[in-house]
Parts: sequence; structure tokens; C-alpha cells
Amino acid sequence: MLMLLKIQNDFDPVLSPESSPFVLKSTKQVSYQDILKVLDGSKVCSSVQNFTDVYLRLPGIPSNGQLTEGECIRVRICEGRFAVLIREPIREGNFIIQPKVDFDISASTVAGLLKLGYQAVAYIEASAVIYQDGKILIEVDHLQGVTNPYIQIKGTNKEIVSSAASSLSLDGSYTTKSYLQIILESLPVDDNVTAGIHNQQAARLQELVEFIQSQVC
Repeated sequence: MLMLLKIQNDFDPVLSPESSPFVLKSTKQVSYQDILKVLDGSKVCSSVQNFTDVYLRLPGIPSNGQLTEGECIRVRICEGRFAVLIREPIREGNFIIQPKVDFDISASTVAGLLKLGYQAVAYIEASAVIYQDGKILIEVDHLQGVTNPYIQIKGTNKEIVSSAASSLSLDGSYTTKSYLQIILESLPVDDNVTAGIHNQQAARLQELVEFIQSQVC
């Protein structure tokens, strides 16, 4: 089966490390009023995004135990659209430096990957409340199956990000774990794993695969 995937994006591998956002991530609870205090009130805007990330893995790839993002193609389903998210984060102390490439794809492309043998092995369902003022972006993420929301402070200026996080009293509460790692660690320790898939996620993964296939005309 021959597949042609045409990608159009403004990614520049030379400039990407310089323009990549610095991210501080924490589970500390922060109020809406406190978030607004660190943003420029005249420029702040907010939005809500509900999304599902499906991780596709080619069977036979050697694994060192727990599934990692580097072993998978990450497909985001959001507002009826599909996109591939490529992340190669660099961890520097408490910071996650996040070069990224995102591009839209069609449902038929995702279905084609499944036909080629890629297997849906994990998923994340989440709701994100996003606040931004042009200098920094503050994202409050509610992950399905995880009790406490996560807050992320993002921006291309490391000092501004650090200052905003300190103003929100986040110092000492940071994590550099990926959401995939957090979700997998939240599953029961005795949950059986069949063909690399946690049984607790298997039924929903099958539903997502069927949904993807149903979107193909």
C-alpha cells in the first residue's frame, strides 16, 4: 500500500531551538484570580480546548518496559480535526524546552497508518483551559482519570516564565514527566498488559479506532 503524506508547516530546524517555548509544569492548585494577576489584563484572552491524544505504535519495536512518546506517533483529535504532534522535549532542571512540529492530517491518513500495522496502544483525554497575553501562556489541564489538574506556564522568554511561576508560588512543585507517563503511572499497578496495551485502556482504544475508521469516506 503506497501512502503519500504531504506536510505543510513553518517549522525551521535551525531556528526551532531558539524559538521553542520554555515550560514549567506543576500539580499545585492555582485560582483563576491568581492567574489573572500575572497576565497583562489589557491583552489577556482565554479559551477551552477538549482533545484526545491517541498513541500509535508499530508492532515489533523494541521497548525498555513502559511505553514512551518516542516509540509512537501521537495523533490529536480536537474539534473534529486530526493532527500529528511531534515533540522532542529537552529537560533542563525544572524546565521542559519543547521544540515541536504539528501538522494537520486527514482521518484517512490515520486509518492508513492503522492498515499498515500501527496499533493504538494508549490514549489521553483532556480538557485544557488556556490563558494568554502575548508574552506567556498559562494552561490548566484536566486529564481524565487523574485527580488533580496540571498547570503549565509557557513562553519563549525563560525569565518571564520563571517569574510568573514564582508569582504563583509554584516553586518546589514542578515535574518534567510527560502526560503519557503520568497517565500510565495512574493505572492500577496490577493492571494486565496485553500486546503493550493496558487492559483498562483497551476498550476505549477500540472505540477510538472504530471512530477514526468511521470518519473515512
